[in-house]
Amino acid sequence: MMRHEAAVKIGFHISIAGGFDKAHEEAKRLRCDVVQIFVKNPRSWAEKLWRDEDVEAFRGLSSHIPVFAHLSYLPNLAKIDEDERNMKGFAHEAGLCRRLGIPSIVVHCGSREKKEKGIAMAARAVNEVLAKFDIQVLLENASGQGASLGRNIPELTKIYEQIERKEKAFLCLDTAHLFQSGYDIRQKKVWNGLIDEIGETIGKEKVAFFHLNDSSTGAGSRVDRHWHIGKGELGIEFFRLLLNDKRFAHLAGVMETPKMGKMDIRNMKVMRSLLSPLMSRSSS
Repeated sequence: MMRHEAAVKIGFHISIAGGFDKAHEEAKRLRCDVVQIFVKNPRSWAEKLWRDEDVEAFRGLSSHIPVFAHLSYLPNLAKIDEDERNMKGFAHEAGLCRRLGIPSIVVHCGSREKKEKGIAMAARAVNEVLAKFDIQVLLENASGQGASLGRNIPELTKIYEQIERKEKAFLCLDTAHLFQSGYDIRQKKVWNGLIDEIGETIGKEKVAFFHLNDSSTGAGSRVDRHWHIGKGELGIEFFRLLLNDKRFAHLAGVMETPKMGKMDIRNMKVMRSLLSPLMSRSSS
């Protein structure tokens, strides 16, 4: 199907373990309009050094499609005062993004039992990175599992309000996390209510990116389990709603669905089938 010009760009989180050339080939194979990557080993504190030839190879990918980075698993922004590796790791990855020319990094807000303290630390972490690097930081909403922060708009708002360079701070909305945290966005009125809530607090224009994931757990479960598009509890009609929401037609989103056989190909096919070629011509 030919894509209409004004439609959400769709892609995947892809591995760079085999190098940027291989990642580029994978992006083409999956027909990605956008990709998300980790800029280093996501399960290690060890720092990464990108050589000049690596940067050149990366440009072979980034010159064709937009690339977003995602902060690796280990840094906990809510506890930068308890372990110096948390702040150091975040800053290191922000620096790697700038080395490669990646303009935006998605971050989890962290986890901490003392919520207000965690919120203050997460905001401080973002402030330190934005003071040092010319980069955009995208706060990702959480599923609400454990003591994770940012499970709803009020919590994200509290973090955002303490960020000094607000022109560099945005949101990445994860559809599975929204659903798991209690927003039953299968209902159009709930989806619109959520967007209105963002508009009244942080600002609708601050929604900059999507993680397009179905969920294998139910609404309000607070259990973070991504699943294949239309095969989970969120279901196919929500993704049709989102992909054809004209408010976000200029944005992009990636799937972080489980890597299972040929499911990436199937998920992309399903997503593209939901895009309306008439979307940009429909009335407001």
